[in-house]
Amino acid sequence: MTLTHKLLTGLLLVFFLGPLHAEDRALLVGIDDYWYVGPLKGSKQDVADMRRFIQSVWGYKSHQIRTLLDANATRKGILNAFERWLIGGTRRGDRVLFYYSGHGFYTRDSGTRDESDGYDETLCPVETQGTRQTMIIDDEINAFLQRLNGRQVTVIIDACHSGTVTRSIARRRPNETIKIPIFGPPKRALTRGLLTRGRLEQDGFVATRQNVIAYSAVAANQVALVDIEKPYRGVFTRRFIDAIQNKRADSNYDGKVSHAEVLEYVRSESQAYCDRNPHQCQAGRLSPQLEAKPEMLAVDARTGKAPKTTNTAEQVTNVLPHKNHAKLRLEVLPRKRFRVGQTMKIRVRSEHEGYLLLFDINSAGDLTRIFPNEYSEQEGKHGHVKKGQTLTIPDPFYGFDFVAEEPLGKGLLVALLVEDQLSKVQQLLPRAFEQVRSREAQAVLQQLRQQLDQTLQQEYGANRPVRWSIAVVEYRISRR
Repeated sequence: MTLTHKLLTGLLLVFFLGPLHAEDRALLVGIDDYWYVGPLKGSKQDVADMRRFIQSVWGYKSHQIRTLLDANATRKGILNAFERWLIGGTRRGDRVLFYYSGHGFYTRDSGTRDESDGYDETLCPVETQGTRQTMIIDDEINAFLQRLNGRQVTVIIDACHSGTVTRSIARRRPNETIKIPIFGPPKRALTRGLLTRGRLEQDGFVATRQNVIAYSAVAANQVALVDIEKPYRGVFTRRFIDAIQNKRADSNYDGKVSHAEVLEYVRSESQAYCDRNPHQCQAGRLSPQLEAKPEMLAVDARTGKAPKTTNTAEQVTNVLPHKNHAKLRLEVLPRKRFRVGQTMKIRVRSEHEGYLLLFDINSAGDLTRIFPNEYSEQEGKHGHVKKGQTLTIPDPFYGFDFVAEEPLGKGLLVALLVEDQLSKVQQLLPRAFEQVRSREAQAVLQQLRQQLDQTLQQEYGANRPVRWSIAVVEYRISRR
């Protein structure tokens, strides 16, 4: 499909993908009974759950797993185990897993200036007292990961590293079901919130590398929670395991669970838990995060294998699984079958206000952003959709037509509605506004999904995920 005239048709879990190898190593850390700060519930249960999960789903053997619980999870003990067990005991091609459940905190950046907000995220060993010397800094973990080059490394951290929304909580008696920063009033909140209003949150505990996927239990300025349904366990860990082990994240029912599907599931289920338990989730939001190279989003989280499908609709749903919160409806007019040279129109209706982007993926896999375009923008049509509004594109005043042309076969229209101001949408999705056409539809969609997965920092309250909805419809072009 083309336009006439000149228009041509965006807890942490880390995967280093590579060939499977016979030897694997896992280090699982869980701390409930801290020596100097408030205790937690559920961290040791998280370790037990994770141990069963990696054995039954990821194929780890019992002798390949080492655990450090409570008193054994000192700073020295954790770092030594990382050095000797994970690094010293593996070689290229091996799988490596590091899992942590417990308190997290932050400290001022040591001078490396590798954090945009001036703070390093930290893990809290059992002897933590709030000093840099009694915590494990994200820079230390990243240094270890660099030495694991060539392995398939997984890092899962079910903790939070921000104090923005916990000021009132921190002054009360410690709550064993909230993984809050536990060293006094969080000064980071006032500084960070005022300086970064409306900006994208991009810092993570583990630096993104080639072939790396990074999950976190919550966004910055949120707190990780313990699920109060007994036995106590981390809200994120429980839902992450369910997403993969029970395939509950398989939203397109293809029998696989892509990382994009995992993120969508854990975000939806974590927020649902927060909504059911407002007395515990006082920030009002739980938004697990995913940092990854775009090409990793469609990889199966169970097997580590990339999909081999040639089905365009399946490719889209693997990368862009998402609930249609805006009740976005997409139609092709006057029908779904067209002969070469015929014109088509697109009708879109949304129950939420936002900005609309339309993409076309033809049967050859070429992706084109067909709206907004240079002709619609000349008429002041930038894609804004009002609540309950129905748009027919193009209308007689747009100055262009959609014309069916080769390649023949089945194509796919993708409608994306982002519920933010245009300036934020353009900042959020730079590739979607810069590129018009690409022969690598899958790669563009993967980049688009990565950008949509970011969170927006808020001046007041917890950061929130980008609000967006998607709808797709297939069409077919033939000669007669």
